[in-house]
Amino acid sequence: MTALAFVSVAGCWGDDGYAGSGSGGAGATGANGGTGGDGSGGTGSGGSTGGTGDGTGTAGSAAGAGGSAAGNGGSIGGSAAGSIGGSAAGSSGGSGPVTRQPWPSSDAVVVVDSMGQFPENLSDLVYQPAASGGAAVLWAIQNDPSVLYCLLWNGTTWNAMTEDNWTYGKMLRYPSGNGSPDSEGVTRAEWSSTAIYVAAERDNSAGSVSRMSVLRYDLAATGGTLTATHEWNLTPDLPTAAPNVGIEAVTWVPDTYLITNGLWDESTNAAYDPSRYPGHGTGLFFVGLEMNGMIYGYALEHDTGAFTRITSMASGLTSVMGLAFDRDQGNLWAYCDNTCTNEAAVLRVSAGQLALRYLFDHPATLPNSNHEGAAIAPESECASGRKSFFWSDDDDFGGHAIYRGSIPCGTLP
Repeated sequence: MTALAFVSVAGCWGDDGYAGSGSGGAGATGANGGTGGDGSGGTGSGGSTGGTGDGTGTAGSAAGAGGSAAGNGGSIGGSAAGSIGGSAAGSSGGSGPVTRQPWPSSDAVVVVDSMGQFPENLSDLVYQPAASGGAAVLWAIQNDPSVLYCLLWNGTTWNAMTEDNWTYGKMLRYPSGNGSPDSEGVTRAEWSSTAIYVAAERDNSAGSVSRMSVLRYDLAATGGTLTATHEWNLTPDLPTAAPNVGIEAVTWVPDTYLITNGLWDESTNAAYDPSRYPGHGTGLFFVGLEMNGMIYGYALEHDTGAFTRITSMASGLTSVMGLAFDRDQGNLWAYCDNTCTNEAAVLRVSAGQLALRYLFDHPATLPNSNHEGAAIAPESECASGRKSFFWSDDDDFGGHAIYRGSIPCGTLP
């Protein structure tokens, strides 16, 4: 695996909306081998092409010169970026049923947190790429107690930011300032925004009642507790679910991808038109249900607090515990924990709906534990044709909660 360079950072939220850059790290060797390296600079390809395109949209742009810069924040490495929300195509998966196949990379999975760093209940991750000279951030969510962590790469592991009350994470509250969301999923929308979104299936303070919500928090807020600026309570619109088998995952998909690939709006029985939802931002939020393995896509109106279900689809999994959208390749990854022997599904928009393209078994070197969360590094950090894929283990198996493996850059095999 290609070598990494590591960057120390001064903060999780700088003036430009990204972690501050700080001084260059010493490039310590990764503790677990695998994707670790000497930190002297990327020696691999520096990034693969964004894909060839499938005739329905623009392929990701080609990556930059080989080895021109090392990977950010403990991912595999690389430098130049593929296009955001590009529509480079995976293969169709054939005309018959999609069958499960081995994980698409043979790279060893390694732990990238410290022993005992987290208690149980680390439920999800989202990887924020480096930009404007800053470093990457791995955001992590814990469901009980409800805590958001800002994690920065220290050369060996992802450690908590120690400034602005991030050392032990920040407690999360509902818009009232009370309660404790059972935070199961986390995602970012526009990278330039200060908003972060959390999916919760109930209030831990009233644990016998289902409350399936998406909550918005402002990362620019100071102090050790974050109070939600918005709550979209989707419970009336979703199938009735017991309090512990509701929303387990959330991810954001940009309108550019959805329009280019012809998403159908079930609420209007017409092609999806973002202008119908003027306060929804620039993309849709997709949530996954543990109870039935379904995925539901919503336009969340930020001005009125209203929501509209745009689409729904079966994930191909018995249950959905994690969702992550690959913005470069246009692949929606759904993940199921040891309930489904840690199986992954990949969906793409086809004939107006998200449709199942791939089913993958978990990597042989990933313990079959309670991996509820997943996150994907961008094509800009490709090295030797691969980019990082992260898992969070809700059970903290063996004292570790964050694992890193890889998937291919470009089109999936």
